[in-house]
Amino acid sequence: MALFRKVYRWMFCIVALLGFSITPFLGFFVKTEIEIPNFHLIYILYVISSAVSYLFAYKKSLLFASQKTYLSTTISYWFIIGSAIFQVLVLVLWQNFILYLCVQIASVILQDITIARKADKQYPYLSKYKNARLPEDEISDIKKNVKALIIYKIGTLSLNSTDNIVISKFVGLLQVGLYSNYWLVCSSVGGFLGTIFSNITASIGHLNATETDEIKTRMFFRINMATFLFYGVSSICLFTSMSPFILLWIGNEYVLSPSTSFIIALNQYIGGMLYSSYNYRQTMGLFVQGKIRPVISAVLNIVLSIILAKYYGLPGVLWGTAITRLVTNVWYDPYIVFKRGLKRSAFPYFKDYTIKAVAYFAVCGICYYLSLLIHLPPMANLLVIFSLTLVVSSGIFMLLFGRTSEVQYIVSVIKKSKSIIKSE
Repeated sequence: MALFRKVYRWMFCIVALLGFSITPFLGFFVKTEIEIPNFHLIYILYVISSAVSYLFAYKKSLLFASQKTYLSTTISYWFIIGSAIFQVLVLVLWQNFILYLCVQIASVILQDITIARKADKQYPYLSKYKNARLPEDEISDIKKNVKALIIYKIGTLSLNSTDNIVISKFVGLLQVGLYSNYWLVCSSVGGFLGTIFSNITASIGHLNATETDEIKTRMFFRINMATFLFYGVSSICLFTSMSPFILLWIGNEYVLSPSTSFIIALNQYIGGMLYSSYNYRQTMGLFVQGKIRPVISAVLNIVLSIILAKYYGLPGVLWGTAITRLVTNVWYDPYIVFKRGLKRSAFPYFKDYTIKAVAYFAVCGICYYLSLLIHLPPMANLLVIFSLTLVVSSGIFMLLFGRTSEVQYIVSVIKKSKSIIKSE
């Protein structure tokens, strides 16, 4: 933890310095149709908000590793709700976006301090041994893995975070705003699903450290089926329901084309289906193997997105990301996990992935066709389309996969969880 504290404070300094160093070049990255007041100050405040999140995050990591994420999550939710209320008041009463961002920064700092104090109470020995040092051989091993992980993370971050920059530069800031409305909906759903699955990461790490390859493989396919069901159904619901929601929320002029809605939902699905291989690779410590792959993915994504943006605009940028994931992440990470971690052929996984993809696209088409048949007032239209898509997609998936051992296991876990909750 002493080493973690040192590393995270260095990360705070690096993120802040790199963020501030880009400030003079913002005009190159952002193509604005109108002048934005305090544009550079707004960017600097976002940099500060990102940087300060590293100051106390190392203690949050301890709670996560010890499978006590619920403690930090509870605190985070209260601060998120509180800051949201204050930010709404700021916008309504003063219409001041600068003050809005200051509330966000204060919330991040207070939230992390509160979580750090909670960790101190859970583990009082942290203060007693705060100056302890790891043996040099352990530090050497950590450095080796972290160097590989840094390259991996930078590549992954570049792949996931460059779309807005490319859209702003080659399509326009207005399209970034339209896309951001849709992405807000997607990220809310993704954040909820991410909370569900991220809570089992520590359990996956324990499984990979203690169980046989056969048991680890069996659990891999169970988790993969769970991600398919959750992300498959949710992304199809997003595809059919996002535009009706945007229409109801802020008006017809903010609605994007069905093809754009589809590729946004498809990217959500592809990203979700990477969960199993990503977490197995992470918890197995397979950082050095294929560490350059994310860099290749990032470069390919930027090149494809720029080329496709010139011909197809906003959908082209998003298709660039989808194609990049398909030709890099989707096959390579599972290959590494199966070959180096599980020590068996990845062919059953790729066969299973293809079957699920065919089912996903078929159900997408069915649900979209059914949604076109519904013509009701905006509120009723949204509710009926969402409900119909949810029932049809989940129903077809259960008909196709309900008899598999993976789904049977998932159902048994859910039933067991319900019985435990009732007994408490």
